[in-house]
Amino acid sequence: MSEVNKANDNINSLKNSNADKNTPPVYDDARKFFSDALADLGQKNRDVLYISCDSSLGASGAEFNKRFAQRHFEFGIAEQNAMGEAAGFAISGKIPFIAAYLPFVTFRCFEQIRDDVCKTNLNVNIMGNNCGFSVSALGATHTVLEDIAVMRALPNLTIFSPCDGPEYYQAVFAAAQISGPVFIRVHRQKARRIHKDNFKFEPGKGEILRQGSDVTLVSFSSMIANTLDAADMLSAKGIDAEVLNISTLKPIDRQLILASSNRTKKVVTVEEHSVVGGLGGAVAEVLVSENPVRMKMIGINDLFAVVGDYNELIDYYGLSPEKIAGAVIDFLKTFSKSLFVASVCRVYRSVKSVSFCRLTTPITTSWSSM
Repeated sequence: MSEVNKANDNINSLKNSNADKNTPPVYDDARKFFSDALADLGQKNRDVLYISCDSSLGASGAEFNKRFAQRHFEFGIAEQNAMGEAAGFAISGKIPFIAAYLPFVTFRCFEQIRDDVCKTNLNVNIMGNNCGFSVSALGATHTVLEDIAVMRALPNLTIFSPCDGPEYYQAVFAAAQISGPVFIRVHRQKARRIHKDNFKFEPGKGEILRQGSDVTLVSFSSMIANTLDAADMLSAKGIDAEVLNISTLKPIDRQLILASSNRTKKVVTVEEHSVVGGLGGAVAEVLVSENPVRMKMIGINDLFAVVGDYNELIDYYGLSPEKIAGAVIDFLKTFSKSLFVASVCRVYRSVKSVSFCRLTTPITTSWSSM
């Protein structure tokens, strides 16, 4: 617990330093940070390779190609072949990073990921670009809300979903150091900077971005900024929300989730993903076996989403700060009502057990003493 408290202090210092309202927020382009990280990593390690699938520029490989053209391999719209080749490179001692549009680099070549990469536990690093509603305007095929559920079921696979530039940059370096396969989700929309440049990313570790005692809000990636804003709105209404950033979805930080849920007794997950098999499911799997508490999942229900403008969709599906805060308030109201009903039931059972024929004091006295 002392390690958690120490992490709390560090994160609170970070938040306080970024809290100056007169300082305009910084917004990070995830693809730019990935591009810089990949090129810098390639400079330090000659075994690093870049594999693209008809999207070398859009997938942020232009800088790597410019500096290390002979270590860049373009496969066109042949993701299955590219994934098999990545496995071959890894067997040969190389460190391949394969990048493409998220639905194509995960769903289209799932068999190759499962059999060629994960079963053999190879260090193939899969960069899934444009997760969630990132490019929903391109159509239903490019609206991806199921990837975590699909990929999280694969043994040996580590899953990163960073929330801002510093996390994206360091996640690339961390992936290269992991002995097994890694899946990094990359969001297209610019992300509000949460961390300072001296932030230290640790695979498998979440972090407390805001301390609280009334309810734990667990989120990641694009929803971190909205969740923090929702926590501010809740604070204005007297609700003290703790906010966790779970940027490593697998293996998930069980210790942090359990510690926070023990403090608040109430957990709400927020994700730009289906509520089936996503962050909410991962958190529930931790809580149900070790600390069963009341929980709510905010995300996309079990459906195929409509397409359209990004911000309009975020609001439509209840992921704007205002709607997140409203959903949390409704959840807490339900929780309070449940406690009240349970309390009344306990009182009723106690009163019912009294033998009224032998009662020597007024019933009002007995009731008030409960």
